[in-house]
Amino acid sequence: MGVKFLHLADVHLDTPFQVRTKDMRMFLRQAIRQAFQKAVDLAISERVHAVLIAGDLFDNQTLSFATERFMVEQMKRLYEAQIPVFYAPGNHDPAGVMYRRSLIEWPDNMKVFNTRQPETCPVYDREGRLVAWVTGAGHEGPREKDNIIKDFPRAGDADIPHIGLAHVWVTGARGEGEHDRYAPCTLEDMMDKGYTYWALGHIHTRVHLAEKPLVIYPGNLMGRHHGEEGSKGAYLVEIDDPGRVKAEFYPVAPVRWVTFKVGSLAQAKTLAELQEHVYRAVVQQLENEEQGVGTHDVIARVLLEGPCLLYSQLRLQEIGCTHEENIQVLEEYLYNALGFRYVEVVPDGLTRPVVPESYRGQPHVLGVALDILEEARSDPQVLLKLKPDILAGCPPMDTGDVIAYLQELLEGLDYEVTARLMEEMV
Repeated sequence: MGVKFLHLADVHLDTPFQVRTKDMRMFLRQAIRQAFQKAVDLAISERVHAVLIAGDLFDNQTLSFATERFMVEQMKRLYEAQIPVFYAPGNHDPAGVMYRRSLIEWPDNMKVFNTRQPETCPVYDREGRLVAWVTGAGHEGPREKDNIIKDFPRAGDADIPHIGLAHVWVTGARGEGEHDRYAPCTLEDMMDKGYTYWALGHIHTRVHLAEKPLVIYPGNLMGRHHGEEGSKGAYLVEIDDPGRVKAEFYPVAPVRWVTFKVGSLAQAKTLAELQEHVYRAVVQQLENEEQGVGTHDVIARVLLEGPCLLYSQLRLQEIGCTHEENIQVLEEYLYNALGFRYVEVVPDGLTRPVVPESYRGQPHVLGVALDILEEARSDPQVLLKLKPDILAGCPPMDTGDVIAYLQELLEGLDYEVTARLMEEMV
């Protein structure tokens, strides 16, 4: 007989976005809805027996009436398709009566696990035959500190698959350090229950924690910033009669975030040369990216790095023209040439078109100056000897604080000294 279900988590509908323009923020807000709707489309087209949502369906603090209506409409679509939904709230959408989620009127196919105490529910096929058990538990508040997995019951009938559903922080999971330690547990806590599959949420990185039983974080449904790059979506899971599990990832996010690193800019002397070099470097990196989403749906961040002859135009303020305006020219070029949805150019990694290391130890003023800077960087006593009696911007401090302040001033000074002395030599 078997069972088929869709596992998704961390949708974060109405999450606030940190991008420059209001239009882009509105676009991303709608894009998350599109991702969720595509997941519902997938569930209906695949005639799944259930949809499992492992928490953080929305952000409780920012949920709008429009998104609330949208969510209920999507659940009604699943109701009409005779697909039950099992939903275990997380730290962003807790189930307590004081939170917005508790006031939403869901259709009858929606089962919400409202407490940290686990509850087991049957899953039936369209002929009314039992095909699986789902045990779930939810967060009652935004900072759940208890291990909610430890109270999950052991699986019963070995012939019926048992599925665990929870929004938890698993010790040792890839990406755990990027998320709060809510509902902490261990992999061993789950292994001991005898379940066939664990549908988890909370970690936004897609990862398989174990194969037997299969324990999966699907990641969030759509990336929200450049810390959440790559394809995003949900898992379509099938468990056949002998208990074999097949979990296939389906990307549903209409956009993806991609970072491009561009160096070797030392030969670019004009805007045209700079544009051509950056364009070619980005295209080459695009060829290595995951397929499935066109360039028009890429939210790009281009990091410029290394020595560059146009350093002053891109990083320093010029008379009558700021570097921000110059960066915007490059962004507009890439936007039009590559058809990105959005592009941001970050010049912070650029350095002056000099290589201080090639002048160190040489018998001239520049070489001596660089050697002194290197010695001051490694020897606090040398640094203190070089300090003037009155140090601008430095209030009264103890010696340790003064040294730390001086070491901060040394950052990038070797490039500055090299550039200025080279100009004088020319």
